[in-house]
Amino acid sequence: MNLNHPWKKNVLKRLILSFICILLPLYILSMLIYNWGVRTLEDEISKSMISQVSQYYSGLEEEFKRIQTLQYDVLSDDNLNALGAIPESMNDIEKMQSILRLQQRLNAIRNSSAYIVDVYAHIPAIQKNVSALTISSFNPEEYDDFKNIPLSLDSKLINMNGKTYLSASYPFVTPESKKWPLFIVVIEISKDKLKENMKKMVNSPGEGLVFKSSQFEITTSHDAHFDLAAASQMLSDVDPNTAQTVTITNKQYLAVYSYSHFFGAVLSKYVPVHAVFQPLEKYRNWFVLLLLVSFAIIVVYSLYVYKYIHKPLYKLVKAFRKVEHGDFNEQIDHDFNDEFQYIYTRFNAMLENLKSLIDQVYKQQLLTHKAELKQLQSQINPHFLYNSFFILNTMTRLGDYDNLERFTNQLGEYFQFITRGDSDEVLLGREINHAKVYSEIQAMRFAKRNRIEFGELPENVGHIMVPRLIVQPIIENAFKYGLEKKSANGILNVHFARTENELLLIVEDNGEELTDEQIRALNESLARPDEAETTGLLNIHQRIRLKFGQNSGLYMERSELGGLKATIRIVISDGGM
Repeated sequence: MNLNHPWKKNVLKRLILSFICILLPLYILSMLIYNWGVRTLEDEISKSMISQVSQYYSGLEEEFKRIQTLQYDVLSDDNLNALGAIPESMNDIEKMQSILRLQQRLNAIRNSSAYIVDVYAHIPAIQKNVSALTISSFNPEEYDDFKNIPLSLDSKLINMNGKTYLSASYPFVTPESKKWPLFIVVIEISKDKLKENMKKMVNSPGEGLVFKSSQFEITTSHDAHFDLAAASQMLSDVDPNTAQTVTITNKQYLAVYSYSHFFGAVLSKYVPVHAVFQPLEKYRNWFVLLLLVSFAIIVVYSLYVYKYIHKPLYKLVKAFRKVEHGDFNEQIDHDFNDEFQYIYTRFNAMLENLKSLIDQVYKQQLLTHKAELKQLQSQINPHFLYNSFFILNTMTRLGDYDNLERFTNQLGEYFQFITRGDSDEVLLGREINHAKVYSEIQAMRFAKRNRIEFGELPENVGHIMVPRLIVQPIIENAFKYGLEKKSANGILNVHFARTENELLLIVEDNGEELTDEQIRALNESLARPDEAETTGLLNIHQRIRLKFGQNSGLYMERSELGGLKATIRIVISDGGM
């Protein structure tokens, strides 16, 4: 596991994500409830506006139906029928009396509704126009206009010369007919009164009503631009008794439409959206506040988790990392009396115990290896000393003074290296030189039976510090177990190999004593460092591994010469350079 990147973020992320996953369903549920509540309130407000407009429109329609009923009743008035059908049967006084009685009837209709400006009776037979207020001369053009009103009009209200009327004739004739009605009763409707009454439906600034048909258009607004835009909205297809949001003069309005077959017109009320749904703003504000508070809670929770969980945990992991790299002096503390303080305290105590145990084991191991080394040296020196004295005796007896001088110098160098054992490590160059001196001494001893080949140490490695006596005992082992019993043609080859990361010290012989089973047993013993009995080769192997790491050490195999091949591997990257 990479302790530098993923772990540092994973735990904190998981804690925060788990907290968000807990809150998220609550947020979603709150949002669904909020949206459901808003839609419900919007529907209720829209229905209330539709009901308000529909009730107003129904009342207006009922009023005009009542006016129209009075208008149709006038058509059967005796005075009007006598004046229109048989005026010649009456004298002037009777005509005037009939006109006055008709005028009273028309005036009663006029006074029955605030929407009526005047009521007219166009009577061509007496060439008079009788109204509730005046009696005037007959106007043929005006009469023709009312007579020629097309039947295709779907509105009972007609617009003519800027005025609005309800018209009824007797008898009813089509515009294509060449017959003339006996009389036409016309009621002039007050647009101002309609507009004034419509304004009662306006509850707040910004609202507006539009009453529009193919014949007329009445609005409550004083803004001509708004009136035009609102009217254009109504020209498009609209569903009656519905509410929808429209844009007029770059502002959004909630428009409520109601259609009347009697008027053949649409009554529409426009209310600014912000005014209609203003009560909902506080709920939106509360919801936004909830989101902000929730976000703040997540931030506070994240900071809390980071400070009280993530940081202490990461500090502990960093401490473990240092211990993993061999730093046992790490001490961690915690300012709060919680579980982490207990863990930190036990961690520090564990490190102290671990350091104590490691120190004991290391010192014990070091003392053991020193004792083994001293014991090995004591074993080597007397045996070698005996052989050296025998060689000196032979050379003196034979008078071989040239070789005697060289041999004594080599013995001096050998014992000088052995006796100066105050340090457990030595330069590799000196260790190899000592092994070479020992090989030359042995070569003089076995000159007739064995040949020794000693290669040159590679450059730039002679300064490496190595444990003392790691090469010479291997050469001695080769003579003792491989070449000592050969009567002739014995070969000892010491050579070196260098790669980028390792140095190999190789000792080979052509002895015939060791079998493959013995070589395998040697390797198995080297692979078990906990052996109760430590041999010389195992001692060398362990000291090399302690110095240069687990990948270094002593390895045995069958030599191409036929005997044993012992290889000391020193991994330079592990501390050799």
